[in-house]
Amino acid sequence: MKERGKILNQFILDTLNHEDCKNLQIVTAQDVSGLVKAFESCGIEHLSIDPSFDHIKDPTDLFIVMDDVELSQSQVGTIKNLLSQKIIIFSKPKDGIKESNMIKLGFQVELEDSSNKLLCFSYNLKTYNNKRSWNNAEGWANPENFDKYRW
Repeated sequence: MKERGKILNQFILDTLNHEDCKNLQIVTAQDVSGLVKAFESCGIEHLSIDPSFDHIKDPTDLFIVMDDVELSQSQVGTIKNLLSQKIIIFSKPKDGIKESNMIKLGFQVELEDSSNKLLCFSYNLKTYNNKRSWNNAEGWANPENFDKYRW
């Protein structure tokens, strides 16, 4: 079980070092004091830890949900749409239904370790839908092109 905690903590610390996060929200009832101690070197200015999702209203730079908290699909949508643009959700790998629901919501599987029972989904709005050169208004339904081209 110690190996699982090390992997989980290292993944979170790597994410914090890679992203520019000043505010952090963690939803868990577990003891995360070891992880919080490691945050001292990451430049976190504000940290909130809540045992449930029910009373969280303030947006944060990074939102982390540990695997002891079960979220509904609407709660995950609320996090995505209102609370954070960067999300990490840990889950216990038990059924494909939850995994497919997370993928439908735009999450990616970031970490999967069946021997340590770790499954992690992430969402980052900044990298979710990259800008494509063909997906723009230029040349699409422009009145000056109506007489030039026939489809």
